[in-house]
Amino acid sequence: MCDSAVTRGGCHAAFIVSPNANVGWLAVEAAAGFQADHLGDIRFLAKEFPGDPWGWVARTWRNGSGSGPHDASAWPALKQHAPDATGIALAIRRRHAPTSVLVIWLSYGADAANALVTRLQRAAGLLGLALDKLQLEAERAASDQGARQAEEKYRAILDTIEDAYYEVDVRGKPIYHNAAFARMLGYERGETLSADNRVRQTPEMAARVFKAFNDVYLTGVARQNEEWEYLHKQGHRVQVEGSVQLVRDAHGRPVGFRGMLRDVTERRRIEATLRDSEARFRALTSISSDWYWEQDAEHRMVRMENRHAHTDAFQQTFLGKPIWESEITLYGDGDWAEHRARLDAHEPFRDLVMQGVLPGGKPYYVAVSGEPIVDEHGAFHGYRGVTREITAQKVAEAHVQHMAMHDSLTGLPNRAMFGHLLTLALHTAKRYDRQFAVLYLDLDRFKLINDTLGHSAGDDLLQEVSRRFREVLRASDAVARLGGDEFVVLLQEVSGADQVATVARKLLSATLKPFELMGHECRVTASIGAALYPAHGADEHLLLKHADAAMYHAKAQGKNNFQLFDETLDGHSLERLTLETGLRRAMEREEMALQYQAKLDLRTGRINGVEALLRWNHAQLGNVPPATFIPIAEETGLIVPIGKWVLRTACAQAMAWRRQGLPDLHIAVNMSARQFHDPQLLSDLEAILAETGLPPQLLELEITEGVIIQNVDQAIRLLTSMKQLGLRIAIDDFGTGYSSLGQLKHFPVDTLKVDRSFVRDLATNTDDQAITTAIIAMGRTLSLTVVAEGVETEAQEHFLRENACDEMQGFYFSKPVDADTFAGLLKGQTPRPVESGP
Repeated sequence: MCDSAVTRGGCHAAFIVSPNANVGWLAVEAAAGFQADHLGDIRFLAKEFPGDPWGWVARTWRNGSGSGPHDASAWPALKQHAPDATGIALAIRRRHAPTSVLVIWLSYGADAANALVTRLQRAAGLLGLALDKLQLEAERAASDQGARQAEEKYRAILDTIEDAYYEVDVRGKPIYHNAAFARMLGYERGETLSADNRVRQTPEMAARVFKAFNDVYLTGVARQNEEWEYLHKQGHRVQVEGSVQLVRDAHGRPVGFRGMLRDVTERRRIEATLRDSEARFRALTSISSDWYWEQDAEHRMVRMENRHAHTDAFQQTFLGKPIWESEITLYGDGDWAEHRARLDAHEPFRDLVMQGVLPGGKPYYVAVSGEPIVDEHGAFHGYRGVTREITAQKVAEAHVQHMAMHDSLTGLPNRAMFGHLLTLALHTAKRYDRQFAVLYLDLDRFKLINDTLGHSAGDDLLQEVSRRFREVLRASDAVARLGGDEFVVLLQEVSGADQVATVARKLLSATLKPFELMGHECRVTASIGAALYPAHGADEHLLLKHADAAMYHAKAQGKNNFQLFDETLDGHSLERLTLETGLRRAMEREEMALQYQAKLDLRTGRINGVEALLRWNHAQLGNVPPATFIPIAEETGLIVPIGKWVLRTACAQAMAWRRQGLPDLHIAVNMSARQFHDPQLLSDLEAILAETGLPPQLLELEITEGVIIQNVDQAIRLLTSMKQLGLRIAIDDFGTGYSSLGQLKHFPVDTLKVDRSFVRDLATNTDDQAITTAIIAMGRTLSLTVVAEGVETEAQEHFLRENACDEMQGFYFSKPVDADTFAGLLKGQTPRPVESGP
């Protein structure tokens, strides 16, 4: 402006003054023309003072109007330079207030200057407006720049946050979104999104979002924690949790929405996984009978879950306290101290059994397993585990244990339990120097009742006898059933033999009372033997042995009496009792064995048969001859189970030889009289043949001549049944029973065995020669095989061969040997092909 006034308006000088920081002065802001560079040296006061040559400038600033014309006397240098110069001061108003003074020195005279004042005042006003506009534009530019900077800063901040930010107008059209929003939906930061966010949502979700925005628009209330879904660029769904807020303009009108969104897809997946896991856990808990439990770091129960309806009530007895403060206890020998030490050491445990009592008094048992809860830093937080109820198992175990130690019929202790009780009694008696007694009891007429009225009646009798025995004895005494009709009693702390005799008489009296069985009144008696500790034995074995021997002595004395063991008992009787006692346990102790004696075919010189012979190797007595123990077995009835064992063992051995590829042989087994008349004989034979697989034609039963002629008709029927099974029948000891040829031809037999009494003196005794020759002739007439037994010399063998005897057996060829040795004899002969068999 000043330059234009000088260069284009022909003015001598032009300058503008404005108040400076010190409001008492007016400073030159711009100048042009005469001494423009030295105008700063002139002091322009902001207030007019008398005598101030420049006072008119101050007056113009304060009045906000124009002033002039003025001569150049105020500025001597200009006066000298241009004496006719005329000065005019014009106020420049900015925003309706004077802010500066424009001073122009014209080259015109005063009259011409007056004509310009009005025009110059207008120019000054326009100048003020222009300056106002320029300042306003500058301010606006500065404001816009600040707004842009603030916006850029605001956008930069939004782009650095992890959550998505969005702005949309009232129609839902996107206005702005940050980088996180683009990343969340799979877009690059600069990639343009479509015009409407609803295309990135399913129709159902778009409707849900629209309703939320509409509610915010109508109410003006922001919404938080909204759960929405967006469609990712790749097509999968993105679950978000966000907010929406209404945006208003300066006049309060709604212009759009803004909000924050957080991608919670992974969190929702984890939550769903946790819910699914919890659901599976709940499902498993609901179908499992096990309990799930948790303890805190102080071992207090804090959680118990189970499918049972009474869980809540049951929890109250455990929750909030350690398990050892409840009424439950450890099962067995363990104690809580040991368990607590394990917990304090943070060790896992498995199947710890605990027990308690239900309100009704019923016991229950549980097996508890647990493991420590440790976080990722190794800090211990307690235990968790499962509890499984095992009441049925423990009850079953107790029942099995009871059954293992008690007789199933009478409920009395069995042999094993009695042995345990007797061992305890021995330790106690030794420690406190006491006496006790062992009584052996055997019912005398039990077999008769059992055979006459049946096994059911026999069982009823044994149960009633057991009850009577318990009533007679003291609570400290014990009675056990050993098997069959045998019982044994342990009398604790007796004063001597007299007290034992008193108890024995009570037992005999209790036994003798009548029994009502199957509508019949029956009576039985008992034979009782007793042994005292320590007089009759210092260990279990001797006490039982001597009591057993005394019991058999009681039987020998006529039964229904009591006998105390006495060292002076007859030696033969005691030996017999010992044998009988040992014989009862021989098979249990595996003392019985079989040996095999070959039968030689006299025509071919080959082995074509074998006889199984029973041997007993007693633990104390050594080998007991069959002639000694067989009669005892017959008398006691033990021959029946022994004979059954012999049959089964012999047949099994014959099959073993066949599987080894050895020749087929007839294996002969002796049949006792009592065994022959056993009603179960045929069924036992069928079962043994089926069990072992031996072809029946290879089994030969040897029956003495005396047995079959006692009841010929019955013998014929039984032998016929045996033949129908396919068995071979041999008459043993033939010639000693005086059976006639007429009788013999009716028996369905296959073999005659010449008794060894005729063979012994065969070489020298003419009577034995005649009898043997007659037997051989009789056999040939009836087409029977004739076997001579007891052959021990060459002369005997020569006579038998010369008289056409079929077979022989005896020490001359082979003594009875074990199975392996006999197999060796057979292997020396021509082998036959191995046949398949069971």
